[in-house]
Amino acid sequence: MKKVISRMFGDYRVTDMKEFLEASLKSIGLTHQLHHKKILLKPNLVMGKAPHRAVNTHPEVVRAVAELLLDNQCSVSIGDSPGYESTERALKASGIMQVAEDLGLTIVPFNKPVKKRLADNISPYQFFTLGEDPALYGAVVNLPKLKTHGMMGLTLGVKNTFGFIHSLEKARWHLKAGQDRALFASILIDICRLVNPTVTILDGVLAMDRDGPSSGRARRVGVISISTDAFMLDHYIESILGLTSPLPVTRKALEHNLVEEYEVQADAIPEIENFEMPGLTDTDWTMPAFVKRILKKIFVKKPRLRKKLCKSCSVCCKVCPAEAIELVEKYPVFHYDRCIRCYCCQEMCPEGAIFL
Repeated sequence: MKKVISRMFGDYRVTDMKEFLEASLKSIGLTHQLHHKKILLKPNLVMGKAPHRAVNTHPEVVRAVAELLLDNQCSVSIGDSPGYESTERALKASGIMQVAEDLGLTIVPFNKPVKKRLADNISPYQFFTLGEDPALYGAVVNLPKLKTHGMMGLTLGVKNTFGFIHSLEKARWHLKAGQDRALFASILIDICRLVNPTVTILDGVLAMDRDGPSSGRARRVGVISISTDAFMLDHYIESILGLTSPLPVTRKALEHNLVEEYEVQADAIPEIENFEMPGLTDTDWTMPAFVKRILKKIFVKKPRLRKKLCKSCSVCCKVCPAEAIELVEKYPVFHYDRCIRCYCCQEMCPEGAIFL
């Protein structure tokens, strides 16, 4: 039986994390499998924000994982495809670049598009363009951050693999899915199955709730969890947060029998109080399409602007898949008739000026 192993941490002490990770990799049978391998680390790297903001995977988690792999004679690379910055710039501002320089990690900018096919897809799509080919590596180590997400509720292990999609392609997938969370969930699941991470290690020591994934509240949850199966890990994290029903990705994974029975090994079940989820509105109502369109316009949250925080950088305009935002007299104006409610503008705003 597969496992999810979890432990409570009060801080990001590297020696303690390495001890836990070493024992966990042994428990799930990966110690020898990773030995001498070419490894790609895939952190959550949304944008260049300091570690205390809880926007990205914490640099010390990256350090602990990378040191452990280097101790096992692995060659280690690290990369992601941030929303609007270069990988190098985001790594530097996040503090992860310092870790990469200290340990001699190879930086992978995810700028070599490769088309991959998934034969047993659950979404309507079989072909996906990735920014880096996971097949070039002996193992992909998935390093998500525990954060809320305006569209999907949470961004965890499965959602983190969306970062493999080449930056310009992300908008196309958002546009295809529109407001259909179930469809987008199936797309995310197919991408995760295509990437097929060898192990997923979630950083939830300092997490984010409320208006995530980039401008929410940084708050201590104090958990690191590890599994060879991202679907199981996501299911476990949702359970310890006390969610009353599965979020879109886990719901779709359950429908397709992708969440098998698993064993939990934990030193303690964390007591997570007042973790504030974003207010999602279920848009998958069973009713005529024209009625759904009307109700979505009324009930589904819209992106809005905090003018006093806006720096007129126009990032929101650039990342909007539907081209539904334009600058008018220095400030963004939302054209809600074209808005697909993907909330990329809110996710990528570097100033936290857009809210839902």
